[in-house]
Amino acid sequence: MLTGTLNPNQPAENAGTSGQSSSAGTGGKVATAGAGAVADGGGDDAGSGGTAEGGEAGDGTGGYAGGVVGGASGSAGTGGAPITAGAGGLPNVAGAPSGSLELIDDFEDGDAVVIPMHGRNGPWYTFSDGTVGGKLSPSPFAVSALGSNAHDDSTVAVHLTATSFTDWGAGVGADLVNTAGKKVAYDVSAYKGVHFYAKIGSGASAGLKLLVTTTYSDPSGGICSDALPATVPSKRCSDHLYFPKTIKTTWAAYDVLFSDLIQQGFGLPQATLDPKSVYSLQFTMPAKLTSVDLWLDDVSFIVK
Repeated sequence: MLTGTLNPNQPAENAGTSGQSSSAGTGGKVATAGAGAVADGGGDDAGSGGTAEGGEAGDGTGGYAGGVVGGASGSAGTGGAPITAGAGGLPNVAGAPSGSLELIDDFEDGDAVVIPMHGRNGPWYTFSDGTVGGKLSPSPFAVSALGSNAHDDSTVAVHLTATSFTDWGAGVGADLVNTAGKKVAYDVSAYKGVHFYAKIGSGASAGLKLLVTTTYSDPSGGICSDALPATVPSKRCSDHLYFPKTIKTTWAAYDVLFSDLIQQGFGLPQATLDPKSVYSLQFTMPAKLTSVDLWLDDVSFIVK
């Protein structure tokens, strides 16, 4: 669970106590989570399996208090249209200091759905490259008690382990909005990046990538296509925007700014992130050479 405030000038890796209070802002009514099944994703851009229905819409007039962007959660939206301010999906960030954090999930509620705030309602899931004989845990998604691994006042986190995957590896991710099993684009214009806590087990893979899947890189968006000959790679899917991080064996905080995202270059180009196109956040770990033993906690947006 996050505590304190974020110093935007402090390197993320050393911001061990940065974060935000989890109390809601004044005004507005926070949406409650709906029920929905969660299923594993499949492949690099997995994540449409399972759904959590959107929460109750509020009036969107909440203020900023205690380090949390307040206000009501909007309805989930329909079809492929992005969650926008008019639908109640964007937060009221008036008065929120630049660099403050807005929690996506601290996993303390123990469920497999992001915190239902500002229109977000999507499921968490684990996924892999599908190597025969590969072992992935948890599958389906679940959280683990921290016990002696606790940091700050957190009691649970995501613990991903994987072995014997021979392609790109395995990961964990969340759709920001998912309605009836269909990913819906979410507008991240109010934010400048993602903040999270992580650690790895001794001897495990340290190279983590934060992927931002969008309507341009995910087949669900209908813009990219894999139904093309190998001689026409410029519109292929799954070339997600991403940024690499090297994770330590002790808990530390990390930042990824949207302005720093890059692509591998094998698919449909995205010069920069279109903030209205975001489907999911995914954390992937390579499993070709060593095992995956990743702990992940307190995933947040960084407010502009």
